[in-house]
Amino acid sequence: MAEDATYRSFSFKTQKKNFEGCLHPSLTCKRPPIRAHSIQNRRVLDLIQQDGHVRMPRYKIKGGKPVLEFESGGRNQASTFTGLCSQHDTALFKVFDTELLNVDNDEHLRLLAYRSVMHDLHTNIEQGNRPWYLHDELAKAAGQDPDKVITPAFLCALDFYKNAQNSFRYRSKHFERPIEEGKKPDLKHSVLELPNQAPVLAVSCLFSTSHSEQGHISDPTLNIVPLNEKRMAVILSCPAEQEEPVRKALEATCQAEDNRLRYEISKLIIQRVENFVLSPKHYNSWSADKKKRILEEFERTMNNPDSIQDHEDLMLF
Repeated sequence: MAEDATYRSFSFKTQKKNFEGCLHPSLTCKRPPIRAHSIQNRRVLDLIQQDGHVRMPRYKIKGGKPVLEFESGGRNQASTFTGLCSQHDTALFKVFDTELLNVDNDEHLRLLAYRSVMHDLHTNIEQGNRPWYLHDELAKAAGQDPDKVITPAFLCALDFYKNAQNSFRYRSKHFERPIEEGKKPDLKHSVLELPNQAPVLAVSCLFSTSHSEQGHISDPTLNIVPLNEKRMAVILSCPAEQEEPVRKALEATCQAEDNRLRYEISKLIIQRVENFVLSPKHYNSWSADKKKRILEEFERTMNNPDSIQDHEDLMLF
């Protein structure tokens, strides 16, 4: 029991081990980071929020165990990450933050994807730091040298750090290096519009769809953005060299129409997305069984995004 209490105590502390540092490409900035929104606060969250709040998937520690919930949170904290200082956030995303999103503008779509990649890099570093801290503290509590023992927390941290390294390489190769060389990043964008669709959710993420025989990962970004009160856009972006494997992996989504498109996108979010927000009004309209099924499938596919058995309750729109 004492051992369980120690673990719970350290687990609570890890939730507060946020990573705060400017991840500007130079990697030399020492200025304090701000809470930057990966999902645009103005315009996007304006359309989704209710009384200044949105719903987000979050783990909470209850009874010493992590419990997944669609937690209500303030819009000013929703989808934020402390990965850029104020100066560099403005320098990198000023156009995107000051102009209305134009889905026909390649620069707007590039910045939308770039923000998703930046958020993913920060998240993996932060998620790696938390189990690393847990490993360090538990080893010390057991009288062991953290540098000479391997714990499950240590292995978990390594997985996240590996993901962070992949995100860093992806960001450098497809977004930063071309600009440094005076070239335009070679990205392909697929914009799927949902007409007559109320703004019920928003998404910003980078995820993997497949691995080649050489071990290369195909990583598109997914952004779902309400354009107004009756129109939403689903934007898939990827490097041109990955367009074919990404399209093949997402064939069911890209070829669907109308309600089937909404349903396929819903499954994609549940299987592969962690950074999304829901309209509280829309969420409150769901039955208890629907909420339970979505949470169960979301949690089940978190570490292994395998197929989901079709069910009408998985429709998020």
